[in-house]
Amino acid sequence: MPNSYATVNPCSMCMPMGSIIAFKGIENSMTLLHGSQGCSTYMRLHLVHHFREPVDVGSSALSERGAVYGGAVNLKKGLKNIIQGYSPTVIGVATTCLAETIGDDVLQIIHEFQQEDPIAKEAIIIRVSTPSYTGSHEEGYIETLKATVQELAAKGEQNNKFNLIIGAIISPADIRYLKAMLEHWYSEYILFPDISETLDAPLVKNLPKIAEGGTPLREIRDMANSTETLTIGGCIQPTSAGSHLEMNYGVPHTTLPLPIGIEYTDMFVAKLEEISGLELPQKYDRERGRLLDALVDAHKVVSGIRTAVYGDTEVVLGITKALRESGLDPQIVATGAKNPAFTRRVKQISPSSTVMCGVDFEHIHTEIMRKDIKLMIGPSTGRQISRKESIPLLRIGLPNHDRFGAARQTILGYEGATWMIDTIANTLLEHG
Repeated sequence: MPNSYATVNPCSMCMPMGSIIAFKGIENSMTLLHGSQGCSTYMRLHLVHHFREPVDVGSSALSERGAVYGGAVNLKKGLKNIIQGYSPTVIGVATTCLAETIGDDVLQIIHEFQQEDPIAKEAIIIRVSTPSYTGSHEEGYIETLKATVQELAAKGEQNNKFNLIIGAIISPADIRYLKAMLEHWYSEYILFPDISETLDAPLVKNLPKIAEGGTPLREIRDMANSTETLTIGGCIQPTSAGSHLEMNYGVPHTTLPLPIGIEYTDMFVAKLEEISGLELPQKYDRERGRLLDALVDAHKVVSGIRTAVYGDTEVVLGITKALRESGLDPQIVATGAKNPAFTRRVKQISPSSTVMCGVDFEHIHTEIMRKDIKLMIGPSTGRQISRKESIPLLRIGLPNHDRFGAARQTILGYEGATWMIDTIANTLLEHG
């Protein structure tokens, strides 16, 4: 990667954005960003354009005065307004760059609010540190999951369930696919976080202030009493909610890649067979057979196609693995996150790939021109390169602003991989 003193069109988003998504996976929760009004407005609109759903985000609305004298008054007022206006069970307070830079002691401010105002007893307040100068939206999501479990999990009687932690940002449809698989197979589980309904709700006459759905509070508390924890999409993160449960409550923890493609889905299935003591239901065995058939059908179209994959680390890892299984040639594998483990994992999957970690789209564009790329796969933020170089772009991942249906896009499991190989083949035929 060339040396650069500035980021041009980043390949990742702000840390609090991931925090908002994670908190949306908790039942009856709201997020308040401690920082300027512009931060919450930007992130709210970004998520609305992707999910095509209302995403309310509170703000402490720090101004110049707050930046100089501290934001305690604003934060307390914001918390009170959210409780009065939304009646949430949980409020997630995520910090922005401004709040972290001025050095606000957010935990102390929350404690003061809880002591001073009786209304504070009506909601559980969870604070998470998410300044964007320390990480991307991926890290914000992961830190929020960990902070939530740290705050809520409590030891009690063993529940004979297993925890399924979604360690990477995937679509509501992907969550629904996982839940359907588990209901067909082994229903004794706690899934966290659950955005399957909160970020893809059906149209109703009277829109609720907070979308229904999400992991219930009682289940998050009960995660400390499960028999084990399985995190999917958390293989290259140094800390996680699952590791906290293992360290503090003795709940054994296993991490697996996102079940994208054949091998990674087989690994997920094998682990579920181990946990449940039951064989894979025939429905999904037949899905696997149809995926193999789809790979044979599409091979003559996709074989050897020089591809650039970019986006979130865990999603990109899964797609890269699936591309190798399909016969495509992932020449460029890129992410905006700064994670050395990403490079090592990609090289294990695809030794010939050029791996780009912590890059922006200026760097990706330069490499794409050098490699004679024929297909791009990633979020819609790469569309400018696609148009300029006349390279077809298959939009997968967050954000997807110029197409509809991002919340209903399934890439997990055998079914998701079948959709992906069909769509790749059709995209290449259309632009061939």
